[in-house]
Amino acid sequence: MPVHESWQEFASAAARPASSLHLASVAGKMRDVHRRIHERHPAIERTAVALYDAETGMLKTFVDSTDRGTTLNDYACRLEDVPSLGAIAQRGEARVLNDLRSEIGSDSPHSCWLHHEGYRSSLTLPIVQDERLLGFLFFDSRQPGAFTEPIVADLLVSGHLIGILVTQEQSTIRMLVGGLRLASEFAHVRDLETGAHLDRMARYARLIARELAPSHGLSGEYVEHVFLFAALHDIGKVGVPDRILLKPGRLDEDEREVMREHVAVGMQMAERLISDFGLDGLANIDMLRNIVSAHHERMNGTGYPNGLAGDEIPLEARIVATADVFDALACARSYKPAWTLDKAFAEIVRMSGSQLYAPTVAALVNCRSEVEAIYRRFQESGGPSS
Repeated sequence: MPVHESWQEFASAAARPASSLHLASVAGKMRDVHRRIHERHPAIERTAVALYDAETGMLKTFVDSTDRGTTLNDYACRLEDVPSLGAIAQRGEARVLNDLRSEIGSDSPHSCWLHHEGYRSSLTLPIVQDERLLGFLFFDSRQPGAFTEPIVADLLVSGHLIGILVTQEQSTIRMLVGGLRLASEFAHVRDLETGAHLDRMARYARLIARELAPSHGLSGEYVEHVFLFAALHDIGKVGVPDRILLKPGRLDEDEREVMREHVAVGMQMAERLISDFGLDGLANIDMLRNIVSAHHERMNGTGYPNGLAGDEIPLEARIVATADVFDALACARSYKPAWTLDKAFAEIVRMSGSQLYAPTVAALVNCRSEVEAIYRRFQESGGPSS
């Protein structure tokens, strides 16, 4: 039986436990919950969720529902740099601040933004699953003293609902990613984007998306879905024969054509998983399709499979392409040794504009210190780092 058919049987069986989950956009659901909260408690003008990445220690805004004023969709910081939130996570209890002007300073972008927008009181809840911190839920009001005991008691119930929405979507998508990685192992693909590569390039993609957010109008939800879906970019390689996938030298033209078929196989696999996991209702699911189908396209039209150029290439595919090319250069492959980071950065700069989207390259270059930290943290067997 062909590898991709075996994979489909496995994926179908693995997906069934998730088929009962009701999935839709967390942002849409949270805005609906926020609307209902606002009807009961008009003073509650903002609800937001920030997700925590335990691997990097980073906390970043995921979704933000605000009645008026600006939103804070692209904010990120290290949890260790916010001791007050660390204490909330440690205690596992809600925190009420009823006079923000006197109770928090202006020493972080988040607190500065709260003061600028006129928020005067807040309620913060940790989101925890199986004793693992997933993030925080924030309720904010422009009225001082808005969070009385009765209101807090009511919001704890709503907060629990929002926490379920977030954990449900995250768990399901992570199950999707984990299932694909396991299927790849079952297919005995030795060179299929090792776990360390996927960890690195997905985080590079998130850095790029985060940097582009202000200029491209990207939400925190978009940035997080780039991170979640980036690891699935080359899933179709499970159908590439080892004689081609593991070939130590350059591929000939016929072999390149076989290799390029992994995009079509990947799309078949993605569609099967979308169906089996009931992900059709997920607002950003087209991002998965776009990443799988278009991350080998190039800005000048020389990529594949469709020879798309410029803005024809979905933004998330341009983001993943830059992250993927950079990490492919910086790590060893069957046909090449690892390049130094200096050389890899120089090469993507050379490709900027012609093959890779210039703003994505600039974003990665501007985050060099974070790129180096990710590179060091997710190593396979060592390699040059400068």
